Amino acid sequence: MDCDALRGDQWERIKGFVPGGTKGKRGPRTNNRRFLDALLWMARSGGRWRDLPERLGDYRSVKRRYYRWIEMGVLDEMLMVLAREADLEWLMIDSTIVRAHQHAAGARRSKGGRMPRAWAGLAAA
Repeated sequence: MDCDALRGDQWERIKGFVPGGTKGKRGPRTNNRRFLDALLWMARSGGRWRDLPERLGDYRSVKRRYYRWIEMGVLDEMLMVLAREADLEWLMIDSTIVRAHQHAAGARRSKGGRMPRAWAGLAAA
């Protein structure tokens, strides 16, 4: 299985957002799924348009359609809807990811420094 390609369930979820007809005189006019696979490849690899593999289409066509979709707002709408329906069950945040500055825990700024006034009052009481 190609890790850069959309799975069937992912494609079914976003198929309704892509513009273009599904029928032409000689079959489908465009292969939107292959185009989205090309965008995923570009996002994951960070490559240039010219580095796009031939199996994902001509890089000039993909680039032209990408900029056209941006102008039409297709990608913005698609990402907005997908963000609303995000599946965050796998998301986990713990102390290995989130780091706090040493002063966030109330550590003294310098060795042998004074305590903050609020704590000094509490310590005296």
